[in-house]
Amino acid sequence: MAHSNPGGSASSNKQEAILYGKQLPTLLMFAVPIICGNLFQQLYNIVDAIVVGRYLGTLPLSGISAASPIMDLVYGLIVGACTGVGVLISQLCGAGEWDKLKKVHATALTGGAFLTLILTLIVFLSSRPILVSEQTDPETITEAMTYLSVVAGGLIFNFLYVYYATILRSYGNSRFPFIVLAVSSILHAVLDIILIRVLHFGVAGVAASTVSCQVLSAVALMLYTHKNCAPLSLGRSELRPVRGMGGVILSYAWATAMQSTVVYAGRLLIQGMLTPLGQDTVTGYNMGMRLEVLFQAVSQGISAGMVVCMAQNFGHRNAERVKGFFKKGLVIDLAYGLVLGTLCTLLPAQLISVFSSDEAVISAGAIYTGTMAFLYMFSMTGEMLQGFFRGIGKLKVTMIASAGQVILRVILSALLIPTMGIYGICISVGAGWILLTIFEGAYAAHCIRRIAFPANGIS
Repeated sequence: MAHSNPGGSASSNKQEAILYGKQLPTLLMFAVPIICGNLFQQLYNIVDAIVVGRYLGTLPLSGISAASPIMDLVYGLIVGACTGVGVLISQLCGAGEWDKLKKVHATALTGGAFLTLILTLIVFLSSRPILVSEQTDPETITEAMTYLSVVAGGLIFNFLYVYYATILRSYGNSRFPFIVLAVSSILHAVLDIILIRVLHFGVAGVAASTVSCQVLSAVALMLYTHKNCAPLSLGRSELRPVRGMGGVILSYAWATAMQSTVVYAGRLLIQGMLTPLGQDTVTGYNMGMRLEVLFQAVSQGISAGMVVCMAQNFGHRNAERVKGFFKKGLVIDLAYGLVLGTLCTLLPAQLISVFSSDEAVISAGAIYTGTMAFLYMFSMTGEMLQGFFRGIGKLKVTMIASAGQVILRVILSALLIPTMGIYGICISVGAGWILLTIFEGAYAAHCIRRIAFPANGIS
C-alpha cells in the first residue's frame, strides 16, 4: 500500500511529521492553531454577549441566553458528526488510501448537506414549543425567536464551514482553518457593533452578523480545499454519494453526533430546571457556561490535535506513536487544568463581569465558575480520554460514557436544584465528569496495553 501524499509538498511534509517526526513539537504544531481557532470561535458568542449586554440591555441578553442551548444542541450535532468523519479521514490519510478518502468525502459532504436542510426545518418548527415548555417569559421568547429565525436560516453554511474545517485539520492542515476563523471573528465583532450600535438592528443584527461570517468562512475553506488539496477536491461529476460509503461514514459519525447531542440536550434540560430560580440566575448560569466553553476550547484543541496525530498513526499501524501522542497530550492538558482551576478560584466575579454589569447576574455566574474551578481537571482529563478513543476508532465508548454522565447530571440536577439552587448544578456536573473519567480511564488503561488494528484495513 502506498503512503505518499498526492496533495503537494506542504501536505507531504505535514504528514511526514505526524508519522515520523518528534511527537511533542508535532502535537503542538497541530494543536496550537486548533486551540487558537477554538478561542476565536468562542469570540462569536462572547462578543454577542458583551455587545448585547452593554448596548441592548438585559432582556435581549436573556433572549440570546435562552436561544443558546437550542443552537448549541444543533451545532453540537453538526460538529459531532463532522468529528466522526474527521477521524475516518485521518485514518485513511495515515493508511494512504487516497481513492477511498475521496469517495468518503463526496458522500459525507452531499449527505451532510441534505441532513442539515432537514435539521433547519426541525429548528424552525420546534424552537418556540421548547422555550414555552421551559416556562420562559413571553418577552424573552420573542427576543429568542428573532435570533433563532435568522441563525437557523444560515445553518447550511455552518455545516459547510465546520465540515471543511474538520477535514482540512484531519488531512494535516490546521493552520488555514485558524486563519479563516481569526479573520471571521474580527469581522464578526465589527459587524456586531455596526448592526447593533450604529444601525440599531437589535438581536436580529447579532444573528445576521453570525450568519454573514459563516457564509464567508465556508466559501473561503471550500475554495482553498478545492485548489490546494487534491484528494479533497471534487469535480461536478464527483459531487454525489458513492454506493457503499454511507455505511462506513455512519459507523464513524453517528456515535460522535449522538454524543454531542446528548451533552447539549442535558444542558437544555438543566436550564429548564433553573427557570423557577429567576431569569437573573438563568442568565448568570449561561454566562458561566460561556466561560466554561471558552475554557474547554483549549482542552478540546489539544485533544483535537492529538486525535489527528493518533488517528493517522493508527491508520499507519504504529502503536507506539499512538500511545506516545496520547500521553503527551494528557500531560499538557492536566497542566492547563491546574492553571485554570487557580484562576477560577481567585477571580470568578471578575471573569463573569466581562459579560454583564448586573450584580445579580454576576453573583449567580460567579458561584458556578468559582465552585467548578478545580473540578475542571476532571473535565480536561475526560476530554483527553475521549480523544484517545476517537484516535483509535472506538467512538461508541465516548458516546456511552457521555450519555452516562449526562443522565447522572440530569437526575442529580432534578433532585438538588430545588433545594440547593445553582450549587446543585455544580455538584451534578462535577459528579458527571468524575464518572466519565473513572469509566473511560479504566477502559483506556486496558486498551493502551494492546492497541488492536483492523484486520482488513480502515472500514
